[in-house]
Parts: sequence; structure tokens; C-alpha cells
Amino acid sequence: MRQIRLAGLAAGAATLALALSGCSLGDSPEDFDRTPKTVGTDLKAADTSGLQLPLIVEPLELVEPGWDLPVQSAGSIFLSAQTGEETLTYSAVDTKGTELWRAKRPSGCTGFTVTADGDTPLAVLTDSESSTDCDDDVTATAYDLKTGKKTWGPVDVPGPLRGPGTAFAPEDAPADDAVVLDPATGEPVGDSDGGDSDGVSHLGEYQGLVLDIDGGKLVASEDGETVWEHSLADNDWDAETLTAAAGAATGEGFIHLDAGDGAGPVFDRDSGDLLDDDARGVARDANTQAVVTLGKSGITVIDDLGKNELPVSVPQSVHLEAAAGGLLYLREGGKLRVHNSTTGSLARGYRADGSGVVAIPDVFTSAGVGTLRAGDRTLLATDRVVEESGEG
Repeated sequence: MRQIRLAGLAAGAATLALALSGCSLGDSPEDFDRTPKTVGTDLKAADTSGLQLPLIVEPLELVEPGWDLPVQSAGSIFLSAQTGEETLTYSAVDTKGTELWRAKRPSGCTGFTVTADGDTPLAVLTDSESSTDCDDDVTATAYDLKTGKKTWGPVDVPGPLRGPGTAFAPEDAPADDAVVLDPATGEPVGDSDGGDSDGVSHLGEYQGLVLDIDGGKLVASEDGETVWEHSLADNDWDAETLTAAAGAATGEGFIHLDAGDGAGPVFDRDSGDLLDDDARGVARDANTQAVVTLGKSGITVIDDLGKNELPVSVPQSVHLEAAAGGLLYLREGGKLRVHNSTTGSLARGYRADGSGVVAIPDVFTSAGVGTLRAGDRTLLATDRVVEESGEG
């Protein structure tokens, strides 16, 4: 199995970084309507002629929503934003490739999250009427992810969205100095403006579950009731350094923390079971429902049958990019290799004769559709099947 070179991947990341940093000027934003607008338009098929597509999406029609920010999703709906000189344009697109709604924000208000109030998925967008960089006078507003209808807000928050979930903090505040909003109401969880008088520090919010450090324990609570907890001392975790892992997902059914050295524990979101105690990478295969961790024991696949440590060489330079369709996508430098998630053996993830920029699975649903990253492009593999040309 040959390794695939990721042409354009680094350049794409640099382009995104420039797009984000270059549009935060600190001036007062121009007055414009923030209200989400219903769209209901089917996006046209994207041109994929210059891409190497994963075999798992080859039969599917891809669309290109124009997104520049990392994608979040719930169920069959995906959310992200396109960057512009003055504004961001957020848009929600479903698995049929239909743009449901869109909303504008100042160019620096890149903080957003997808959470839930019970069974209702919500999009929480940040805003500021005084600065384009969204550092001052920040507010948060929640909308129904499917319809764009406002459910609460705007609510004043102490700074930009820090995440995971509805966690907010001033730009230069300590990592644990955050306020978490209740997704159901928009009200702050507890009586806190960060770490409160009782020494509680909020680490993040995961689809309504709030994770705190409280009295020497890691405590997960929902609707004000403790769901599970772990002792910090018993696990050699330091309250001063334990934080949410960078870019941590909130809707994948697991919680990944950083113990201070870029690696840390992974928990089952609902039960609190410790899945891995020292993972530096984690992903969930939405098709198989397995959680895959990359840590000191190598690659471990965790499912209903237990834990399976794969016989795969994973030096520190290897990164877990994705898990989808029973396959693992590993990156080392500018090369990508694909492994079978059951045996660990090399697998065929792309056409052997393919050429062009490699598209890597990103956020997928259990139905096998979702987003792909290809250099500086984000595409969505829909449930629309590619039409045959009729030639042959």
C-alpha cells in the first residue's frame, strides 16, 4: 500500500490562519442584520476533478458550502462559516446538500459551537457590537440548528468562546477561568464568573453535560445533578494543568482532556468510564461507533466488544487524522496512510492511480456522509448519488 502525499495541506492550513488573523482589526463593526435568514437552496455539485477522494465517498455527490472554519454537526446538519473582509457568514447545510439558513457576524466572531437542549440541537454564535475582533462586549445567542430560529440570547459573556461547548472566558484569562452557559436557558451554570468562591473551575460543556474541577475531583453534572466523578489524586491529575484538549469535540460521545503535556485521559461522555489514560489523539468512527485513541500504548480501538490494541507503529510524529467506515487515516509529515481498524493492516483508502490534493474525512454521520478537508477546501459528501454520464 503506497503512502499518499498530502499536497496543499500545509498551504491550506496557512491560508486559513491568515484568513482568521487578518480579519480581526478591532474597529467597530458595521451595522448589519444578524438575524438568520432561511435559504432552502440545494447546493450544486462541486468540481472534484483535482482531488483524490476516499473510496468511502466515491458514489456520493459532493457540494462545497464555502466554509473556512472547522465544521461542527449534530445529526444530519453541519455548521460552519465563510470568512470575509468585514463579516463572517455562518450557514447550516444538511446531508442532502441543502443550505437551510445563514447568518452574518463580525469578522472576528469565529467562536461558535453546536450543543443541545435535550433532543433539540442548537447553534450558539458569538457577537459584538463594539469590535470586529469580538474581544469586547461579547454576547452569545442560541438558534435551533435546523430552522435558525432563536431560542435564547443575546447573553452577555466575559469574553470569546473558549469551548468546549458553551464555555466563555476573557482572551488572556487562565485556562480554567471560564463561564459555562446552560444550553437550555443561556443562564450561567452555578454562581460563577470563572472559578467561583468554592474553588469550582469549569472545563467545558458537552451537549448539556458540564465538566468541572471541584474539591479535588473531576465532576460531570447535568441539570444540576452529578452524573459521574473521578478523584484527581487517585489518577495523578493536577488541577492546575488539567484542561480540555485543544480542538476537543463535544458531540462524539467522548471527552478528551489534556493533562498538561499534550496528552491526557479520554472518558465515555455518558458513563464516565476511563477509555484511555494518556491519549494524544482520539476520534470516533460514526459508522462503527468505535472510539479510537492514539497514546502511549499505540492505537487502541474501543467498542462494545472491548479494547483492541492494533499492531501499528505510531512514533510521536504520527497523528490520527480520522476514523471512518472501519478505516483509520494516519498522517506523518506530508504523507497519509490508511489502516483497517480491526486488524491494523494497511488498507486501500483511495484509488491506486489517483492524483491531486488528498481529501481526508472530517466530520461524518452514522449514515456514512459528512465533510472532507482537501487543502484549503471543505467539501460535504451528501446522500445524493453521483449521476452516471450514460457513456460506455
